[in-house]
Amino acid sequence: MYSVTITHNFETAHRLSHPEAPLKCQSIHGHSWWVTVTIEGPDLDERGMLVEFGAFKRAWRGFLDEQVDHHLALKDDDPLINAIRAVQPDARILPLPFDPTTEHLSRWLHERAVEALEVAGGQQGLRISAIHLQETRVNAAEYRSRG
Repeated sequence: MYSVTITHNFETAHRLSHPEAPLKCQSIHGHSWWVTVTIEGPDLDERGMLVEFGAFKRAWRGFLDEQVDHHLALKDDDPLINAIRAVQPDARILPLPFDPTTEHLSRWLHERAVEALEVAGGQQGLRISAIHLQETRVNAAEYRSRG
């Protein structure tokens, strides 16, 4: 089995709205996130590549830069969404169906990486095997696909 990794960074704030989350996590705060995608497959193509880096990076980094970077990630029922939009209707808010913990975000990014791989094309049998999401220098979460 072959694998390649691609790393990109983004700046995003978040807050956890769960009442049992630590108070510091319930406050809006930001991170300089680093995300590493691992793509796996059994065979190389006729060029000797698992996937063409440039095509995947354009799709993946385009998504991250447009939809995630410099956004505020909040659970979609967080009352702060309406409060912020009341004063800044065009605020870059990323509403999510879950509290934006690093663990949840790693799985969500895994699903988005699968979509980016489909956009980038590539040979049969490729899969996103893991997303490693670095929240701080010392804290990270990883989501791995099954199988």
